[in-house]
Amino acid sequence: MARVLLDMAISLDGLVSGPGGADVGLYDWFFDPPEASRPVVEAMVAETGAIVVGRNAYGSADDAQGWDETPYDVPHVVVTHRPPAPLPAGPVRFEFVTGVPDAVARAAELAGERWVAVGGGADVARQCLAAGLVDEVQLHVVPVVVGDGLPLFVRSGRPLRLTPVRVVPAPRVTHCRYRVER
Repeated sequence: MARVLLDMAISLDGLVSGPGGADVGLYDWFFDPPEASRPVVEAMVAETGAIVVGRNAYGSADDAQGWDETPYDVPHVVVTHRPPAPLPAGPVRFEFVTGVPDAVARAAELAGERWVAVGGGADVARQCLAAGLVDEVQLHVVPVVVGDGLPLFVRSGRPLRLTPVRVVPAPRVTHCRYRVER
């Protein structure tokens, strides 16, 4: 059975984007990984069987058709109440599901024995955590203080206990992986 990994880049101040969703370079390391990050990136790509993203990560406009390029040749399950019309015909396989629990369940079916990665949308990530659907959390901490933007974690709900599994320091990013304690 697939396990679920929340996998996101964050700033030192815990933000996943700048104001209004602005790109602040939190994934620059991924597209040009330093030597120390390459094994982390290779493992992420090799071990991921399906990816769950929110509608805004997929594309926010009504005519959004996802994206054409990704190193992940796996199904992407999009949480949305408004799937695009027409459905995308590009090389990336997208499925559209209403509700986070159903999206994670569908992604687990598609992933088989590999990981389901929750890869986009702070809101989707928070819902997965709140519902107890996440087995591990992997944060790619970028040494920048954004100051204002969208936080990954909010100060509400139940405490989340994590046990460190791995820390990989690299130029421009530190990769931290934790097991969620139940």
